[in-house]
Amino acid sequence: MPDSPDIKFEIGHVLFIDIVGYSKLFINEQSEQIQKLRDIVRGTEQFRVAQAEGKLLRLPTGDGGALVFRDSPEAPVKCAVQISQALRSHPELKVRMGIHSGPVNEITDLNEQANIAGAGVNFAQRVMDCGDAGHILLSKRVADDLAPYRQWASYLHSLGECEVKHGVRIHIVNFYTDEAGNAAMPEKFSQGEVRKSEKIIPRRDEAHWIAVLPFKNAGDSEMVSFADGLSEDITTGLSRFGYLSVVGSASIAQLKGEDYKALAEKLGARYVLQGSIRKGGSNIRVTAQLVDAHTGAQLWADTYNRDLQASTIFDAQDDIAARIVATVADGYGVLVHSIRETTRKKDEVNFTPADWQFEWFAYREQITPASLGALKNRLERAAQSDNCPAEYWACLAQALVDEHSFDFPGHDSTSLDRALTAARRGVELDRANQFAMVALAQTHFFRQDLAAFHPAAERAMALNPLNSDALGILGLQIVHTGQFERGTAIVRRAMELNPNHAGWMHFAPLWNYFHRGEYEEALACANRVDVPGLFWPFLVMASACGHLGRKAKAEAAVRDLLALDPEFAAHVRYNVGTWHFASGLMEPILEGLRKAGLSIPASA
Repeated sequence: MPDSPDIKFEIGHVLFIDIVGYSKLFINEQSEQIQKLRDIVRGTEQFRVAQAEGKLLRLPTGDGGALVFRDSPEAPVKCAVQISQALRSHPELKVRMGIHSGPVNEITDLNEQANIAGAGVNFAQRVMDCGDAGHILLSKRVADDLAPYRQWASYLHSLGECEVKHGVRIHIVNFYTDEAGNAAMPEKFSQGEVRKSEKIIPRRDEAHWIAVLPFKNAGDSEMVSFADGLSEDITTGLSRFGYLSVVGSASIAQLKGEDYKALAEKLGARYVLQGSIRKGGSNIRVTAQLVDAHTGAQLWADTYNRDLQASTIFDAQDDIAARIVATVADGYGVLVHSIRETTRKKDEVNFTPADWQFEWFAYREQITPASLGALKNRLERAAQSDNCPAEYWACLAQALVDEHSFDFPGHDSTSLDRALTAARRGVELDRANQFAMVALAQTHFFRQDLAAFHPAAERAMALNPLNSDALGILGLQIVHTGQFERGTAIVRRAMELNPNHAGWMHFAPLWNYFHRGEYEEALACANRVDVPGLFWPFLVMASACGHLGRKAKAEAAVRDLLALDPEFAAHVRYNVGTWHFASGLMEPILEGLRKAGLSIPASA
């Protein structure tokens, strides 16, 4: 090899930034904008953390600069998002950003100053050059690194290939969220300087990917707008569910006109949601179908009729989108059932974070000591890993909570302490993880720490208000705190969102009726509860019939209770008090059981 200086390259994760239209500004305006941009960049948390840890290199340019992060490809993306959010308050600053991971090296320039160079920096600039003001553009390499992670995947929108200097074509991915980036197509792409690639972004686990196709419509401008808005709202709603990966609308738009099977193959999506909209007078009819693109099977379909004289078009759009999202995607949704079948036989060492949530959903279909024991065995085998995700810790916390709350074998005085440790670990790993936040709220409730429960519950519900599963769980616990009307309203909303909701959600209105002494209505709710193997429906029937003086039915319900657990009377106070320590219903429930003929020891 020819002699050359000893140049040491490393892989740097580069964020290139510049001010659009900088050269057209007056000199004093240039100075002001550069200083303001510098202040914003230095004020971001990601910049400060990387600088403090010595993992940041800086390269100033006349109209911006490059930041080279040494830790992970996430770092420049996080920094770009924080910059973009801060720029919302400075509309006069027109900034674009490009991100790439590639070789960089530290050099000494002609002024004897430390500097950085390398293909990684140059390539990041080329990526940035493809965008307009507000854009955060990524190279395909960075997008591929981020795509397997749920916190990033739904924000990646492939634009295809763009020609840059010397005829070179590079694959560009647009990164945007509701609060950062620019969703608009860059001018270079709209001018036709783009070539679609064979595959948009590689999907490393297609089982969890879903694509929402534009809804077909009659073609008038109002319905076109309604269809576009509905598809966008559904895509956004589905992306709130951490265990799903949703193909971005921009990626789908590139393949307009393709049938769903070809589109799904190119996008790497297993599932496709599609539909149509028809209008007659002031009435609209929306049909939606969920299809497994691998098998062609239609997994679900429904029809929604609305009168636009009775509601605005936006209200109808919001309502229909919310119902479709919840019915398809929540824990009792049709999509979860299908995905679980594809992951059922996986070994826990190969679990993705989402698989732990699917394990939890599977257990809840049959809440028994045996099914909980099987889940705990899987959790214990996976505990040897050093990199358990937030979903693992949430699943563990929920299992320990159920062990305590249902008085299953194996629980002891440390169960809730261990649940709290696990739930806190899950939230620390991912504060935006609703599964972990629900686990934390549940743990606080059963520890009878209502001061901690209420803010955790509110935070969990706010993370995804379309998850009827989470709304049902937390709404019921709010009922158990004595807030009967509010908790019942939350659960009723959950039941409206997904008509395939769990039977246990009927407990919320049940306890509301019981609280008001409306025992007939409470009995009607109890008959709708479908939780095989649990004592609660029989307990309600016995207590309510006892209050109503229906001796024969009350005694029959007591016999059913004792058939489930011959020693039920001995620990009935524990079983009821675990859930009703704050509702004020403990004594009314026990009094009804006494009237039904259950002999409850005074000290039980």
